Formats: sequence, C-alpha cells, structure tokens
Amino acid sequence: MLIDMLNECIVDMKTVREMETASADTKKQATADYNFKQLVLGLGKIVSEVDLAVKNSNFRPSDSIISGLRSFLSSCNKVIQLGAANESTTQYISTELKKINTGLDQEWSDYYSNIAMHIIGLLDVIKSILTDDKKVIYASNKIRKAANWNTTIENYNYLKQGLEEADQILNDLGLDEDSEVLSFLKLVRDGNATILDLTDEVLKWIKTENLADKMFISLAH
Repeated sequence: MLIDMLNECIVDMKTVREMETASADTKKQATADYNFKQLVLGLGKIVSEVDLAVKNSNFRPSDSIISGLRSFLSSCNKVIQLGAANESTTQYISTELKKINTGLDQEWSDYYSNIAMHIIGLLDVIKSILTDDKKVIYASNKIRKAANWNTTIENYNYLKQGLEEADQILNDLGLDEDSEVLSFLKLVRDGNATILDLTDEVLKWIKTENLADKMFISLAH
C-alpha cells in the first residue's frame, strides 16, 4: 500500500516538474520574442531615419552601412519566418546594430560639418549685414536642429526647409556658389578678407545692396 502511494507521488512530482519546465520555457520564449520585437522596432527607426536624411539632404550613407542594414533586415526576416526568436541571435543583431548606429553618427557628423556648417557660416555673415535678419535666423535654427544623428526624425524635415530657405536668401541677394561676392563673404566669415579682395564685382554688389555702411575695415594684429 505504502509502495503504491509512494509510486503515485513520484509520478505526480514528475508531472509537476514537467509543467514547471514547460512554464519556464514559455516565459523564456516570451522574453526572447519581446526583445526581438523591440529590436525590429529599433531597426525600423534607423531605416526610417536614414531614408528621411537621404530624402531631405545630400547625405549618402557608405556602402558598408547600407550592406549592414540589409543583412540585419534579412536576418530578422528569417527569424520571423521561423516564428520564434532566439535570444543569442537577437543579442548578436542588437550588438551589431549599435556599431551601425555609431558609424551613421560619424558619417552624419562629417556630412553636417562639411555642408550644413558651411551654410550656417555664410548665413551668420549675411545676418550681420542685413537690416531684417529674421529669415536668416529662422533658416539657421532649422539647419541646426539636425546637427546630431539619432535625435528627432522631424529634424531632417527642418534641415531640408532650412537649406531651401538659405538658398532662397542667397538667391534674393543675387549670390551663387561661383560668384566673387560669395567668395568674399566666405573670407569675411573666416576673418581673412583684405582690401585686395574688394573686386569690382564685390564693390558693385555692396553698393547695390546698400551695405557700404555695414562693413568695416580693421588691421590684423
């Protein structure tokens, strides 16, 4: 009798352990699936951010960045097809994505420094010689919103608006990238303009825009 009861208890305990193991496995899988979902959302944000940055500027990510994103999208698609996430795979993709984001941050910083800061510098010079500088300030502020990668996605829309407004300001002043006047203003911006840089075209532009009393000559020390 006692042996029979003991055997029944052993069977019952085995069933309980199997249920506990199944429950633990279910929780573990649920955690893995949740982490994978968050990873996919993060990857989607990066892809959307790259897309907006490309559409709203001349920024172009390197081939290695694009290749990496495509590889991760492919890996995620395979996990989705299997119907269950693997924690080690999710961790690997997450670690590699951080590297991709670091690379994007550096590439964007290089682009912004070469392009956006160049325009902002010109706008700062123009602002100092215009009577109404509100448009210049607004354009500069919009461009500055996108100074850092991975901030607010709307900032890339502001960047596009700011660059377009900057172009319009230059056009309204009769300036283009190849003009002597713009070259002169760049020298003014950098503090390197001299009397020798006051060409006939520059002097004519200063007179036309009534800027003669807004520019001053100083001696270098």
